[in-house]
Amino acid sequence: MTDSTPASTARPRLSSVDAVRVLAILGVIAIHTTPFESASAPIGTRLDVATVLNQATRFAVPFFLVVSGFFWSRKVAEAGQVRGPTVALVRRALLVWLAWSLVYLLPVNLFDALAQGPLVPLKVIWWNVALVFRRPAIALLEGTSPHLWFLVALSICAATSAVLMHLGARWALAMLAVALYALGLAGQSYASAPFGLPIDPSFRNGHLFALAFFATGVWLQRRGPTAAWLPTGLVLALAGFVLHLLEVETSHRLWGMRLERDYVAGTYLFGLGVAMAALSGARVLQWRLVAALGPRVLGIYASHMVFVGLLRPLDRRLTGAPWWEVAYLVLVFALALGFTRLLEASRRTRPLVR
Repeated sequence: MTDSTPASTARPRLSSVDAVRVLAILGVIAIHTTPFESASAPIGTRLDVATVLNQATRFAVPFFLVVSGFFWSRKVAEAGQVRGPTVALVRRALLVWLAWSLVYLLPVNLFDALAQGPLVPLKVIWWNVALVFRRPAIALLEGTSPHLWFLVALSICAATSAVLMHLGARWALAMLAVALYALGLAGQSYASAPFGLPIDPSFRNGHLFALAFFATGVWLQRRGPTAAWLPTGLVLALAGFVLHLLEVETSHRLWGMRLERDYVAGTYLFGLGVAMAALSGARVLQWRLVAALGPRVLGIYASHMVFVGLLRPLDRRLTGAPWWEVAYLVLVFALALGFTRLLEASRRTRPLVR
């Protein structure tokens, strides 16, 4: 999602990756706007359109992590050392995380807060600040909005990979990534299964799942993309999605687990396949009008929860109308894109969104 290469040395952007970035951020927004969910059957309770659509978007974060690992590794190879590219990535990611954590101390569901009284927004800010001090470990992993966990996880993945690569222990990076992903599956995805290890806090945060995808991006960069990555990636993505659905449905039937899952084993193939297809550079994925929005995906990602919250009162009134289920997602995307363009117009705020 981030690319810290200085403008003077930047390679031309890969249009296929930027185009898929836009699809992926639409997937992230869909997770948070829950299209076609009904009050009588919340997402995860039955395998309906809303739940299948929700699970179909689960390639998004794995895709972002794989391509982040790929481009970070390429910069390391070009620089001939790990320190510079790693410091640049971590510094940028944490700057964005800190700035938007301050933003999300404010009540993003402003209309709801004001409806309860003129002083309620101030009380919400106070509650948010107090929550940070009551749960410092979670605040460090997530910031003040759960979706910001990605930036912290990305920083941890880059730092971990840098240390192990500096020590010449790429094998240890691969083993650690596999071990942590397996632990994450047991601790979250299959926590209610007989072999599960239900442990708090949520294993989604940090780098237990993320490192496997980031390290895979590092591995892919060493092999270099080829035209064959497009068909291979599409097959892996389809197989991964089918396996993902089979896993959540089987675990639901056997152990009563929810059908809504962030990660299962099949999610790895799902995210890997989409990333390989995007990195192939295939002309069929070079949708130039869509790809032109790729550089703004970071800003859309960071700011979209503001508009999810602001539009929530309208969503409560219109939910169930088929046109609104799509319009909510499109409106959040459009408002976040517009806000990103507004912030990037100023030199001071541009680093927070580009």
